[in-house]
Amino acid sequence: MPKAAKLPPPEKIELLLEGEIISEDGQKFGKSTYKVYEGLAGLEADQKKVKPYLLVWLHGMDNGSIEPGYLTTLQKRLRHRVIFLVPMSPLTHEGVHYNWACAFRKQQNKKQLGFVHGTLHQGYLNSLTAKISDLAYEFDAERVLVMGYSMGGFGAFQLGGWAPDAFDVVISVAGYGLGTLEPENEMYNAPQPQSSEIFEAFLHNVVSELSRVPVVLGVHARKDSMSSFRDVRAIIKQCQEALAERNEEKNIAELLVVSDEKADSDRGRKKKISGHHYFNFSLLDETSEEFLWSKLRDYLSTAPLRLELQPLQMDHPKQLFRSKGRLTCPECHGPRYLEDSLEQLDAAETAGKVKRGRVSY
Repeated sequence: MPKAAKLPPPEKIELLLEGEIISEDGQKFGKSTYKVYEGLAGLEADQKKVKPYLLVWLHGMDNGSIEPGYLTTLQKRLRHRVIFLVPMSPLTHEGVHYNWACAFRKQQNKKQLGFVHGTLHQGYLNSLTAKISDLAYEFDAERVLVMGYSMGGFGAFQLGGWAPDAFDVVISVAGYGLGTLEPENEMYNAPQPQSSEIFEAFLHNVVSELSRVPVVLGVHARKDSMSSFRDVRAIIKQCQEALAERNEEKNIAELLVVSDEKADSDRGRKKKISGHHYFNFSLLDETSEEFLWSKLRDYLSTAPLRLELQPLQMDHPKQLFRSKGRLTCPECHGPRYLEDSLEQLDAAETAGKVKRGRVSY
């Protein structure tokens, strides 16, 4: 986690409870703990009694929990009472690794291409979104937001696409998707056309559902060499096209572009020019007020309520996900497809059809 210039004290941030995400449907996944906080900093007495926002924060590849002081800053930027759910991505379990719900085995993650060769673990998605909905009900949350940086941004797209009815806002900062459109000899060196086919399936089956979330924001720098601007631009474009097809004029899907000048502006770390260091600029510093938070507060004041608070729509299509070219649905057993994906990958490698590459997060 990048260091802010001045980490604010954990003013009015209170740890309410700790727990573990438990499987809702018997599908196994690694241990995933969570903490729940309440933030009330800078609020008047009457503001502390309003229905809160529930904000789910998803960490990045470093697997580090966010500091309470950072949560205080996020709450102050929202200018509202906030309940924070801060889960940890599942630990490795029975040889399966996790980037949030993207599950893959060691062989699938050579050169860190698990986000290409992995599969969305439906059991974990079910269980985490169930916990989110339970907390939203328990605290009578006015709005539910999910956001994260880098791998956390990937996780935000996963959750919003899996359960769009549970969220009012999805914000992916420096995130990415499943698969990639990046050419084979650039950035990730991911095998093509396989990686593009996986990404196109992600757009069709996951992002089309993500577009049902009232507000979807992608925050990204063009010069980011660790997470693809091209891919996130395609994700937001897919959301916009889905909204246009459904004539949903009140929903928002927008890409907020970080300038090249600010793409490596994070402080307190060894300088590595990668275009992937804009955590402070986009989320914590005063610059974030105009860039992100003022826009978000405006959107929250006018956006429709999340779908689970709206009248039941009987014509809502069943969610579908593609696993190595095949469609799976929430009733299917995710772990089987992990095994199938691994067998197919090994066979493709033996036949010389898959070229390994390089990626770093």
